[in-house]
Amino acid sequence: MAGKLTTAESFKIYEDGKHRRYGLLFGVNGGAFAVAKLFTDPDAVSLLGNLNLSQLAIGMIIFSIVMTADIYMFGQKMRETYLPGAFGPQGKAVLISIGLLICVGWFLVA
Repeated sequence: MAGKLTTAESFKIYEDGKHRRYGLLFGVNGGAFAVAKLFTDPDAVSLLGNLNLSQLAIGMIIFSIVMTADIYMFGQKMRETYLPGAFGPQGKAVLISIGLLICVGWFLVA
Protein backbone atom coordinates (compact mmCIF):
# COMPACT_ATOMS: atom_id res chain seq x y z
CA MET A 1 0.00 0.00 0.00
CA ALA A 2 2.90 2.37 0.71
CA GLY A 3 3.88 2.38 -2.97
CA LYS A 4 0.33 3.22 -4.11
CA LEU A 5 -0.02 6.48 -2.14
CA THR A 6 0.91 9.80 -3.66
CA THR A 7 2.96 12.27 -1.67
CA ALA A 8 -0.13 14.44 -1.21
CA GLU A 9 -2.15 11.48 0.12
CA SER A 10 0.67 10.46 2.44
CA PHE A 11 1.02 14.01 3.73
CA LYS A 12 -2.73 14.22 4.39
CA ILE A 13 -2.66 10.95 6.34
CA TYR A 14 0.34 12.21 8.32
CA GLU A 15 -1.20 15.60 9.11
CA ASP A 16 -4.60 14.12 10.04
CA GLY A 17 -3.02 11.50 12.31
CA LYS A 18 -0.74 14.05 13.95
CA HIS A 19 -3.62 16.48 14.47
CA ARG A 20 -5.83 13.81 16.09
CA ARG A 21 -3.06 12.71 18.44
CA TYR A 22 -2.03 16.21 19.50
CA GLY A 23 -5.72 17.10 19.88
CA LEU A 24 -6.19 14.15 22.23
CA LEU A 25 -3.07 15.06 24.24
CA PHE A 26 -4.15 18.68 24.70
CA GLY A 27 -7.86 17.90 25.09
CA VAL A 28 -7.39 15.38 27.88
CA ASN A 29 -4.84 17.59 29.65
CA GLY A 30 -7.20 20.57 29.34
CA GLY A 31 -10.07 18.52 30.77
CA ALA A 32 -7.90 17.33 33.63
CA PHE A 33 -6.88 20.92 34.31
CA ALA A 34 -10.57 21.84 34.56
CA VAL A 35 -11.09 18.96 37.01
CA ALA A 36 -8.02 20.11 38.98
CA LYS A 37 -9.59 23.55 39.33
CA LEU A 38 -12.54 21.89 41.10
CA PHE A 39 -10.21 21.10 44.01
CA THR A 40 -10.14 24.82 44.82
CA ASP A 41 -13.92 24.90 45.31
CA PRO A 42 -14.91 23.29 48.65
CA ASP A 43 -18.44 22.60 47.40
CA ALA A 44 -17.22 20.75 44.29
CA VAL A 45 -14.78 18.45 46.08
CA SER A 46 -17.61 16.03 46.90
CA LEU A 47 -18.13 15.52 43.14
CA LEU A 48 -14.63 14.08 42.82
CA GLY A 49 -15.20 11.08 45.07
CA ASN A 50 -11.98 9.77 46.57
CA LEU A 51 -9.77 11.32 43.89
CA ASN A 52 -7.14 13.70 45.18
CA LEU A 53 -5.03 16.19 43.28
CA SER A 54 -1.85 14.11 43.50
CA GLN A 55 -3.59 11.08 41.99
CA LEU A 56 -4.95 13.19 39.15
CA ALA A 57 -1.50 14.67 38.50
CA ILE A 58 0.23 11.27 38.50
CA GLY A 59 -2.39 9.87 36.15
CA MET A 60 -1.91 12.80 33.80
CA ILE A 61 1.87 12.40 33.85
CA ILE A 62 1.47 8.75 32.84
CA PHE A 63 -1.09 9.64 30.17
CA SER A 64 1.11 12.41 28.78
CA ILE A 65 4.15 10.12 28.59
CA VAL A 66 2.13 7.45 26.78
CA MET A 67 0.66 9.98 24.33
CA THR A 68 4.04 11.57 23.66
CA ALA A 69 5.49 8.12 22.93
CA ASP A 70 2.52 7.33 20.66
CA ILE A 71 2.93 10.55 18.70
CA TYR A 72 6.68 9.90 18.38
CA MET A 73 6.15 6.34 17.13
CA PHE A 74 3.46 7.50 14.69
CA GLY A 75 5.73 10.22 13.30
CA GLN A 76 8.67 7.84 13.02
CA LYS A 77 6.58 5.20 11.24
CA MET A 78 5.22 7.78 8.80
CA ARG A 79 8.78 8.98 8.12
CA GLU A 80 10.06 5.45 7.48
CA THR A 81 7.06 4.24 5.49
CA TYR A 82 5.51 7.16 3.60
CA LEU A 83 7.24 10.53 3.98
CA PRO A 84 11.03 10.46 4.35
CA GLY A 85 11.12 14.24 4.93
CA ALA A 86 8.47 14.27 7.67
CA PHE A 87 9.04 14.26 11.43
CA GLY A 88 12.61 15.49 11.37
CA PRO A 89 14.77 16.65 14.26
CA GLN A 90 12.81 19.87 14.77
CA GLY A 91 9.48 18.00 14.96
CA LYS A 92 10.95 15.55 17.45
CA ALA A 93 12.36 18.41 19.54
CA VAL A 94 8.99 20.19 19.60
CA LEU A 95 7.14 17.02 20.60
CA ILE A 96 9.59 16.11 23.35
CA SER A 97 9.57 19.71 24.64
CA ILE A 98 5.77 19.77 24.78
CA GLY A 99 5.66 16.39 26.52
CA LEU A 100 8.27 17.46 29.07
CA LEU A 101 6.57 20.78 29.79
CA ILE A 102 3.22 19.09 30.36
CA CYS A 103 4.77 16.44 32.63
CA VAL A 104 6.76 19.01 34.60
CA GLY A 105 3.59 21.05 35.10
CA TRP A 106 1.72 18.04 36.46
CA PHE A 107 4.73 17.05 38.55
CA LEU A 108 4.66 20.48 40.20
CA VAL A 109 0.94 19.99 40.90
CA ALA A 110 1.58 16.56 42.46
